[in-house]
Amino acid sequence: MRITLQQAADILNRSEDEVLFISLHENRLESHQKMDNDIVYNEDGTVRFVEGDRDPSWEFELEDVLTFKKEMEEGLVGEVEEILNDTTTGN
Repeated sequence: MRITLQQAADILNRSEDEVLFISLHENRLESHQKMDNDIVYNEDGTVRFVEGDRDPSWEFELEDVLTFKKEMEEGLVGEVEEILNDTTTGN
């Protein structure tokens, strides 16, 4: 299921700019750009055309965003554990 840039930013607790940076510059999160006149395939088999958007919109796969969020959380937990270990061992 695809979600909007705003929804991805909300899930990741980041700004839209940060999410785009992570996606476009760090290539850690795959994004899909929707331009004017793109075809969107609905789950019921119908299609619709994206029309009238002056700016491109960005979409992300929900599973990719959730996986990335889990990786971020695990990294944060690892960093916290490392800090705690350093303070308890006196390093």
